[in-house]
Amino acid sequence: MSIKVPGAHLGHEITLDMARKRMTGQHKRSMMASLNLVAYIDMMTVMVIFLLMTFQASGEILFISKSIVLPNAINWKELERAPVVGVSADVVTLDGKPVADAAELQKADTVDWKITDLHDQLVTFKNNFKLIHPNEEFKGLCIVQADQKIPFKVLKKVMYSAAIAGYMNVNFAVRPEAKPGAAEGAAAPAPAK
Repeated sequence: MSIKVPGAHLGHEITLDMARKRMTGQHKRSMMASLNLVAYIDMMTVMVIFLLMTFQASGEILFISKSIVLPNAINWKELERAPVVGVSADVVTLDGKPVADAAELQKADTVDWKITDLHDQLVTFKNNFKLIHPNEEFKGLCIVQADQKIPFKVLKKVMYSAAIAGYMNVNFAVRPEAKPGAAEGAAAPAPAK
């Protein structure tokens, strides 16, 4: 028997009948397509882990402006959701919307400390809360997010405007700092009884 050069041949999984139909154009495409689920499941697992790692149950209450540097504080607690009054060197804002010019507040030496726009908008927030929550007591809670170099005169006017609008519970936003002598991230030991 002589040696011949090998030509085209069929694999084990392809039958001769199937090859003949494909060559003549008589074959039908299968309506069932195989789907590789392993890659899909891997992608979904990575997405779920990412979302779980970035999720915070407390939520973000403050959006700190770049022009505001918050003061450091050792004693602090988590803030509740409330209207946020931002006080920077340039402007006083309520929930991100400008209500007064900080430079004007610093210059003005008037007997009336009320910031009219701030007062009016806080009263509107208070009335809206009472309409939406008729059975709940209004706590009068507001958050002041002030730059650490703001003069007290400006802060005094902001606090006065909030107080006469019905917001008696004023919280200041701060940068939390570890207590002296406590390990970073660890709680301070309880005093001995």
